[in-house]
Amino acid sequence: MNYRESRSILEKVKKAKRILLNCHRGPDPDSIGSALAMKYVLEGMEKTVGVICPSEKLYENVSFLKDYKKIQKGIDFNKFNFLEYDLFITLDSSSWNMVSSDPNSSLPRIPLIVIDHHDTNKNFGKINLVDKNASSVGEILYLLIQDWSVNITKVIATALLTAIIGDTGIFKYPNTSEKTFDVAYQLVKKGADKNLIIANIYRNLDFNLIKFWGEALNRVKLDKKYGFIYSAVPYEVYKKLDKPENAKESSIDLFGQITKGTEFGFMAVETEKNKLSISLRSRTDFDSSQIATALGGGGHAAASGAKIEGLPFDEAVNKVLHVARKYAKEK
Repeated sequence: MNYRESRSILEKVKKAKRILLNCHRGPDPDSIGSALAMKYVLEGMEKTVGVICPSEKLYENVSFLKDYKKIQKGIDFNKFNFLEYDLFITLDSSSWNMVSSDPNSSLPRIPLIVIDHHDTNKNFGKINLVDKNASSVGEILYLLIQDWSVNITKVIATALLTAIIGDTGIFKYPNTSEKTFDVAYQLVKKGADKNLIIANIYRNLDFNLIKFWGEALNRVKLDKKYGFIYSAVPYEVYKKLDKPENAKESSIDLFGQITKGTEFGFMAVETEKNKLSISLRSRTDFDSSQIATALGGGGHAAASGAKIEGLPFDEAVNKVLHVARKYAKEK
């Protein structure tokens, strides 16, 4: 057995007839790929499966995945009737706030299982399968499905490899391990097309996103005293460029982990007026998640994120800088 929780999760699944899955707020390839892979597996067990997401927009570059259009978007978790389901399995979500995108929403009154890989996971489920050494939830699900002795079809393999390729940046991030490569190898053997996945995620970019990169790079600043690099883009610029998908995450990859003399970097984008979204990346062994956690977010040591709401753009950016310098100083 890869995981001691595998048997207890399978027991819950077998007892349930209707199972709910999630894509977290601002879903990425790991969130969507993992949710759809689990959907295919559960439907193979003759379960009725729903997939919900609090965000109005999904990550369109993975729309080639089967049943992508069946994900229910813009769900208000305060109004959603969870009692229509027997079991809720949350994926790739370190906290209930990440699941619901609403810190004031309550946990549902149905059994809750958490499957995640984030260092900052709060273990908010009845059963918590949290593998902090895994590259992605896609990797965890492959091992879990293996424990269940379920056949991995080409469709399942494609969704899982999409999750892994997305969360490892095509195997370049520090979270990529020997096990990650082995799982990817097995998925390719099962029929997953890595070239199709890479072409859709990384070679299918909107022109406005390219222009956003220019704006982000034009605003880059280097804090030599504390050893980090950052950029911040206000809402007016983000809106003018038609709010390009994946703007924040793709921009931080341009400079956050490659700049000489730095330990980490962050990219901040005001996605709505007085709502600042932040992505952090570490270049060294610096733990970026401590900054994210202090700002109310979470994630991994090498990659993390947070949101600040209710402050004007300049004040929110200054708050991030204050916290970043505090932890950079402690390093």
